Formats: sequence, structure tokens, C-alpha cells
Amino acid sequence: MNATHLITIIVISLVGLLAILLGILAFVNYRLRDSKYQEQRKYIAMLPKKQKNQKWFIFTAKMYPYMRKIPVIKTILARIRKRFLILHAGDERIVRSQSAGVTLIISSSILVLTIVSFIWTSSWSMRLSIFLVAIYIGSFLSDMFIAREEKKLLRGLSELCLDIRHEYHQTYMVGKSIEQAAERSKTVVSNHARKINGVLNAVDTNEELRLYYDVAPNRYLKLLAGISHNIAEYGDANVHEGEKSLYLQALGNIREEIHMDITRRDRLDNLLAGIVFVALSPVFMLEPIKSWAESQFPIVSNFYNSAFGMYTLIGLYLIYIGCFFGLRVIKGIDGDSQTVKEEGEFLRRLMRIEFINKIVKRFVPVERESSHFRTIRQIKEASSKLTLSQFYLQKLLFAILVCISVIIVQFYIHSTVKHNIMYPNIKIVTGSNQASSQVYVAEQKYYFEANILQELRKKELPEDQVIAYINEQLEQQNFMPRPADREKLAEEVRAKFNQYNQEHYHWYELLLAFALALIAYRIPNMILTIRRQMRRWEMQNEVDGFNSIVMMLSKIERISVYEIIDWLHRYSYIFESQLLRCLLDYEAGAWQALERLKDECNFVPLERIVDRLQVAAELIPIKDAFDDMEQERAFAMDQRKLHYEIMVSRKSNLGKLIGFIPLQATFVMYLLVPFGYLAFTQLGELSVITNTM
Repeated sequence: MNATHLITIIVISLVGLLAILLGILAFVNYRLRDSKYQEQRKYIAMLPKKQKNQKWFIFTAKMYPYMRKIPVIKTILARIRKRFLILHAGDERIVRSQSAGVTLIISSSILVLTIVSFIWTSSWSMRLSIFLVAIYIGSFLSDMFIAREEKKLLRGLSELCLDIRHEYHQTYMVGKSIEQAAERSKTVVSNHARKINGVLNAVDTNEELRLYYDVAPNRYLKLLAGISHNIAEYGDANVHEGEKSLYLQALGNIREEIHMDITRRDRLDNLLAGIVFVALSPVFMLEPIKSWAESQFPIVSNFYNSAFGMYTLIGLYLIYIGCFFGLRVIKGIDGDSQTVKEEGEFLRRLMRIEFINKIVKRFVPVERESSHFRTIRQIKEASSKLTLSQFYLQKLLFAILVCISVIIVQFYIHSTVKHNIMYPNIKIVTGSNQASSQVYVAEQKYYFEANILQELRKKELPEDQVIAYINEQLEQQNFMPRPADREKLAEEVRAKFNQYNQEHYHWYELLLAFALALIAYRIPNMILTIRRQMRRWEMQNEVDGFNSIVMMLSKIERISVYEIIDWLHRYSYIFESQLLRCLLDYEAGAWQALERLKDECNFVPLERIVDRLQVAAELIPIKDAFDDMEQERAFAMDQRKLHYEIMVSRKSNLGKLIGFIPLQATFVMYLLVPFGYLAFTQLGELSVITNTM
């Protein structure tokens, strides 16, 4: 009865408290609807607000000079600074703060994971693998932060085009419109708008425009700068007589291109969100899986510490590395211009060393050989900036590093196997719920084997004296009184000692290292093949951009075919080298230069544009050659959206496949295979027992 009374009081108290809270909520809502309160909120909203990230911005800016003095940190800082310097058009204040902030996050992540590895495990191989994963996570974070800034720039650029359009409707002055639009734009894009306005107001506009092209962070800013320069130089269409403004149409087209690019990036990021961490997670599972398996089934420690088990682990690491780099390639949307410019910089420095240069020249095929032309074509198709000598130096470095690494790993495996022979997992002999007396005998046997193996290794006795020495030592022990048991143990110790002596470096292992080095020699070719395939997925995207550019430029009366090709070269990344060669050969013959461009590119959609340019170069006006593109634009945009869907779907499916391979490989190779080994071992022991019965 007392308990019932207590429950009733608690329920009534809770109901009363709920009623009081509801009353307070109703009173607060009534006061919030008061006009006086709303007016106060309006005035408060008009006060200048402090930016949320202001403290972080100030802190990172202060940390920048100190970080430049730390040896390893300053290298990371310099690389990230280069990327941000292009994105923010040289705004030193923002560049310093953001580059220092990203470097600080990356360094902290690497440091924290390194400390965790030392706390979590005592295995140096596991610590090294976690450290390498930390470096990979650092590079991934760097790419992620920079990609986020690139998307901010694209969104800001879309708003800038809209603001320029609004201002141009009022003034019909390109420079004035860009200047006024820059005042109301975000900082990330206003700096570029002011640079473009500075190009238009310069004494030598062509030279300033060329200089801006070298530092523009994306193709859309190049388009905006170029079309603004052309309209400011040659004038717009006569809008007062009913003609459509070329500049406004160009701004609309650029904005449409930006929206499609943003959508493509967002979709790919959403579909592949978290896949990198799924691929990285198995690295942290290796030690727990091994510890659990050895604690539950001690016999599997023989597998993990055997040569086959070590090679299985190395195979897993190779799968991890391949998948990590594969994900980086897939997640990359377009070529980063700064990375492309820096490609081969280290190889270039090595080639300056005369000794290395002479060695590399012996491997580079001469011009009359087919491999010379085949390799050059492969480099061009992959949009690589490496020279032939640098490419072969890269191949040699891959082969040498793999050969040395394999030999080091082989010696490490032999030392690990020797240690496991001498000191196996003690739970193998003391487990299985044995009686205390049996556990004592097993422990004494285990320590005796370890000690006698150490003594035999030091004494270097002849093989015929090993058994006698072991029996002599066994007579001094009291844990095994029966002579038959002592003889059996002596045979087991001699077998282990022979196995220990046979565990050394063999000649066929050196052949294996050379064979793997030969395979590694072909890895750069495989990388170029993968890059070429990824570029093929982007080719249609770039040619669709070419169509938009040509459609804009063909309406300008004074434009020439040479200038159109120059525009395509500025916009292009995949076909950049082919278009540059076409520009250089154009003066020697327009038709022949364009024909060579078609042969080198070997891509049908681009060939159709080049066919029109050939006709426009010698037969008809440019406007007539591209007069039907406006009518086909709606269909072309639908086709382009469909192509984007297919491309994003392919990349996401491939990314998910690669991302889950490490997880699947870990469970198969590091859990199921050891259990298979356990099953066969137990089956073998059972067969021995049944045969002796």
C-alpha cells in the first residue's frame, strides 16, 4: 500500500511539473509575438556581427610565421599555400590563414594517429602502417579542404555572373559592370573580379590577359576574362536594334556550365562520401583480428608468424595501397593545373645529376624504335607532362625501390619465422583446459625447448651429436621421467633445430625479387593506362565545353579560326598539348594543322568541331559554319546531362567496388585463410591419432 501511495505521488508531481513547463512555454511564445520585442530583434539584427570563424582565422594567421620555421611542417605548408594562392588570387591575408589552418589540421591528424599507434600496439610493422595511413589521411584532408574552396569559388562565380548581368543591363559597360559586381561579391571571387577588371583597364590588355590565364584557378574564370576582353575590345551586338547581347548570352552560358560542374561534383562527392574511411578501416582491424584469433585459437599464431602468413600480410598491404591510390584517381574530377605543372619536378632534379642521366639514357629507346613512339603516345594520351627520359627514370626508380623493399621484407620474414620457431605462442601448449599438472609439464617443456635451441645455436655441434646433447640435458630435468617421452622430445627439438638452420635466404628468393622488380618496371605504364581511361570519361565533358565556347565566339564578327583554337587551348586540359601544336603549326597551313589535330585527338565529337573550323578557315564565314549550333543546344544539353549521369554512375560504382575491396580482402586473407589453416592442422593431428590407435 505504501509503494502504491508513493507511485501516485510521483505521477502527480510529474504531471504538475509538465503543466508548469507548458505554462512557461505559452507565456514565452506570447511575449515573442509582442511587436516591441520584434522591433528589438530587428535592431539587434542590424548590428555588425562577428564572424563565427574569426577567432580561428586570427589564430591560424598568427601561427603561420612559426609554422614556416618547422622543418617538415614548412614543406606541407608550402605545397598547400601554392594551391590556395591560385584560388584566392594572391590575397595574402586569406592565403596565410587558410594554408596554416589546413596544415595544422593535417599535422595534428598525423601526430594523433602516430601517438595512438604507439599506445595501441607494440608491433613496429603495425605502427609503420598506421603512420603511412595517417599520411594518406593527411593528403585526403588536404584534397578535401581545397575541393571545398574550389566549390565555394564556383558558387561565388555563378553569383558574380548574375551580378555582372544585372549591372550590365543598366550600364552596357563591361569594366564598370565587373567593378560594381565585385563590390557585392564574396571575397573568394571578388579578388578575381578585380583582377579581370584590372586586365580590361591595363595599357597592354593582351599581355595582362595572357598573364591572368597563367594564374586563373579554373576554366570558367578564363572564359569570363576572355569574353569580357573581347566584348570590351570589339563591342557588343546592337541591342537597341533588337539584337541579342553577345555578352549576356555568354554570361548565361558560363553560368550554365558552372551549375552543371557543381552538380557533377556534388553528386560524385555524395555518392562516394565516406568510402575513403571504409577503405582505411581494415588497416586498424589487422591487430585486433590477429589478437582475437590467437587468444581463441592459439594454433593460428603459427600461420600468422609463418612465411606464408607474412606474405599474405604483405599482399594485403599491396591491395590497400592499390585501392588507396585508385580512390584518389576516381575522386579527382578534373586535372589540377598546379599539380600538373609540378609533375616530374623531383625527376627533373634527378636528371640534372650527370651519373643518373647517363644511366637513364641507356634505357630510353632511340627514335627509330617503335617503343619510342608508342611510349610518347601513351604519355600524351594520359595528359602527362613527363618527358621520355623522366618517364624511364620513374620506371627505374619503381623497379629499384621494389627490388630493395622485397629483399628487406624477405630478410625480415626469415628473422620472424626463426623467432617463432624458437619462441612459439605458449598458449599452443598450455591451452585446451588442461589440468594444472599438465600445464606445468607443458610450460617446463616449452622453456626447455627455447633454452636448448639457444644453446645448440651457440655451440654449433655436428648433427650426429645433437641428439646425445639433448638427451644429456633432459636427464637433468625432472618434468619428464619416462625415457620414451625424453626420446620423443629430443627428436622434436632436433627437428625444430634443423628447421631453424634451414631458415635462411635462398637463391630463388632473389630471383623473386628481380621478377617483382620487372613487374614494378611496368607500373608507370599501368598508371598511364588508368589515367588515359579516366581521361576518356572526361573527354566528352571537355568537348561539350568546346561547343559552348565556339557557339559564343562564332557570333563575334571579328573573330578568327586561330583565335577560336587559342580559346579552346586555354579552356582545355585533356587536349591541351594537341591544341598547342595545332596553334604552332597553323601559320604553315590551317587545313593541314587542323587535319593533324583530328589525327592526334582521335575523338569523334571533337573531330566534328574541327571539321567546321576547317570549312570556316578557307571556305565560308565562321558564323555560317556554326549557325545551327544554337538550334541544337537544347538537345546537346540533354545529351550532356545524360553523359554526366553515366559518368558519375560509373565512377561511383567503381569507387564503391574499390573502397570495399580492402575490407573483403582482410576478412578473407587474414581471418578465413587462418581458420582454414587451423582446420587442416587439426585434421592432420586427428589423422595421426587415429593411425596410432
